[in-house]
Amino acid sequence: MVLALVTALCLGCAKEEEEVVTIVIGEVTDLTGAVSMATIPLHYAITDIVRYYNEEGFIPGVELKLVTYNTHYDSARVIPGYDWCRERGAEVVIAYIATDAEILKPFAERDKVVVAAASTTSPLMEPPGWAFGFAAPYGPQLKTILKWISEEDWDYAKGIPKLGFVAWYVSSGIDQEKAVSEYCQTHPDKFDYVGGFLPPSGTMSFGPEAEALKDCDYIAVMSTSIGYFIRDFRAKGFDAVFVSETSAGVFEGWFVDMIGWEGLDGFLGLETWRMWDEPYPNVELATELLYKYHPDKAEEIIYMGSSYVGIFANGLPLFQIVEKAIEEVGAENFDGQAFYNVAVNFEVQFEGYPKWFFTETRRYLANEVAVYEWSAEAEARVRVSDWLPLVME
Repeated sequence: MVLALVTALCLGCAKEEEEVVTIVIGEVTDLTGAVSMATIPLHYAITDIVRYYNEEGFIPGVELKLVTYNTHYDSARVIPGYDWCRERGAEVVIAYIATDAEILKPFAERDKVVVAAASTTSPLMEPPGWAFGFAAPYGPQLKTILKWISEEDWDYAKGIPKLGFVAWYVSSGIDQEKAVSEYCQTHPDKFDYVGGFLPPSGTMSFGPEAEALKDCDYIAVMSTSIGYFIRDFRAKGFDAVFVSETSAGVFEGWFVDMIGWEGLDGFLGLETWRMWDEPYPNVELATELLYKYHPDKAEEIIYMGSSYVGIFANGLPLFQIVEKAIEEVGAENFDGQAFYNVAVNFEVQFEGYPKWFFTETRRYLANEVAVYEWSAEAEARVRVSDWLPLVME
């Protein structure tokens, strides 16, 4: 009788284990290349969200699995990385770098696989397809901060401020330069656009660009190239207020190590989410999981910037869509189409925020930002604005 009971229990356990369905999420990212200081914390955060979902059993009968392909910041490895994830069963593939998401967009359309992008550019949004940007789009971000500067920061008794732009020649840089140029053309009474510079990706010396923009009052800068340009600009003794979108925050620790707080003082950047020192449920969850899963790396990751904590705003909705899609079609039938069908009607509202949403034609989720000033006195980034709606025109 005992043997029969044990056998029955074991068969029951085997049957229960068989009923657990594994849902694979792919991740194509840079873990060792030029932007890895920002993307590694993003990878940790997504890994930890997957682990948290599994441990808490948020999706009954489902185990989430993350498979990661390292591109080494080499665009030639993006499509092989996508194929590698697909071969392992991924129906959703995360791409943190804008260029990577744009490369994958037509393949996602062909294969009916969703690309979940952590950076949102115009080519990703238009025409709307199978790539979804979970962050606020870059161009509107810059238009929003320029509008705020014209209303809240600049004293027009001194005349119209001179504005320049610098970034690497990558998709997001091109997108942002276009947005800055358009805004200045539309508002010639607000800014005098000196011009934009887009040297090749990987450029680490910006002496000529610094000389050309030395008389600017504001200079819009983007992503990894920010550090190299500000270093060279300050080394020449030039004064200007630097302006950026959310990409600056993910490199905070690296910029501080390279330039120091004095050189960064007054820098105006954006965030779509609260920072580590701002009380909020998702920030508290991010902090809890970071110290739980990476106690030996937690302080370093916090010092590095906003990557890890930021993904708890933009990344959690991705898993909410997965969860809802599974509820609608069943775990066995989950695929890219099921995710897509939920995503195009998805909305989420965090406390204190307006509604974030996708539609059949809208491919960006977050729709507001706040201005943070880099303060040498506080040795921190300090919020200096309310949450601002994106300027989309």
